Amino acid sequence: MEKKQKIHLHIVICFIFVFLVVFSGCGDKQNKEWYTIYGGVIGGSFSQFANGVNHIVNHKETDIKISVVASAGSIENTRRVNKEENALGVVFASESSLGYHGQEAFANEDPKTNIRMVTLLYYAYGQFSTLKNSHIHKFEDIVGEKIACGTTGSGTAKTLERLAMSAGIWDKFTPIYRGGTAGAQTLQDGQVNGFFWLVSVPNSAIIELTAIKHIRMIDLDTPAQKYGFYEKYPFYFPTKLPEGAYEGKVEPVKTIAMPTVLIANKAVPAETVYRILKHVYAEEGHKQMLQTNQAASDMTVENAHHAFVIPLHSGAYKFWNEQGVEIPERAKPVD
Repeated sequence: MEKKQKIHLHIVICFIFVFLVVFSGCGDKQNKEWYTIYGGVIGGSFSQFANGVNHIVNHKETDIKISVVASAGSIENTRRVNKEENALGVVFASESSLGYHGQEAFANEDPKTNIRMVTLLYYAYGQFSTLKNSHIHKFEDIVGEKIACGTTGSGTAKTLERLAMSAGIWDKFTPIYRGGTAGAQTLQDGQVNGFFWLVSVPNSAIIELTAIKHIRMIDLDTPAQKYGFYEKYPFYFPTKLPEGAYEGKVEPVKTIAMPTVLIANKAVPAETVYRILKHVYAEEGHKQMLQTNQAASDMTVENAHHAFVIPLHSGAYKFWNEQGVEIPERAKPVD
C-alpha cells in the first residue's frame, strides 16, 4: 500500500511539473512582443542592417523578439510593412515616399498609408564611373552612349531614369541593365562607356574596377540642381563622395544620395519603436551596427533628418524630439 501511494505521489508531482512548464511557457510567449523585419537578398546590405537591429534588440530585450525575413527588396518591403501590423522593413527612402503617396510603382494600388518612418540606416551614393580617358565629362555627355545602370526595376536604374528624365535625355542613350560586379565588368570590357551604381561607399565592385582601370566619377549634383531634380524627388539630397573612399584612386565629386531607412507599420506600439531606437543609437548598439556594416557610420543624430520623407512613427517622433532633431512638417506624426 505504501508503495502504491509513493507511485501515485510521483505521478502527481510529474503532472504538476509538466503543467507548470507548459503553462509558464505559454505565458512567456503571451508576454513577448513578436515582430518581423524584412531585409533583402541574403548577404546584401538590406539584410545586414536588418540582422544588426535584430541582434541588438534581441540581446537587450526579453519581451521584444524580432525575426529577419529575406525579400526581393524595397518595393516588396513597403507593401509588406503596410499590410502587416507587426512588421518593420528596410527600404530606400524613395519607396517609402512613393508608396505612401501611391506613385510610380504603387500608382495602380492603394497608397501605403500604414507605413511610418523610424530611422536612417545608411546613404546610398550615386556613383557614375567612366574611364579616365573617356569623353564623358558631364552628365549630358551620356547622350548616344551605352550606360550600365543596375538591374531592371532596381533603385539604381530608377534613379538614373529619374535624373535623365529631369534632364530631358532619357530616350537619348541606351541603358544596359546590369549592376554590381556585372555592371563594372561591362565598363572594364568596353561594352559601355559609363557605369552608374546607387550604393554605399566604398563598394566592392568599384574597388575591383579601380584595381584594373583608371576611372573617374561624374558630378551628378550639378545636373540635379539645374533640372529641378531635388524638388521633384525630395527623397534625394546633394552630397559629395567621401574623401578617401577608394584610397585616392577616385577624385571626390559632388553627387546625389538616397537614404536607406527603417520603416514600421503604424500599429507597432510607440514604446517598442522608441526602445528599439534607444538600443540601436546607444554607444554599444552603434558599435554593433558598424561591425555589421561600416556604412552605419551614416547613422548619426545629425544625419537623421535626411530620412524624414514621410510621417514619423509616434515612437520615433518621441525619440528624435528628445535628441533635439528638427522635424519637418511632412514628417510630423499623423496618428
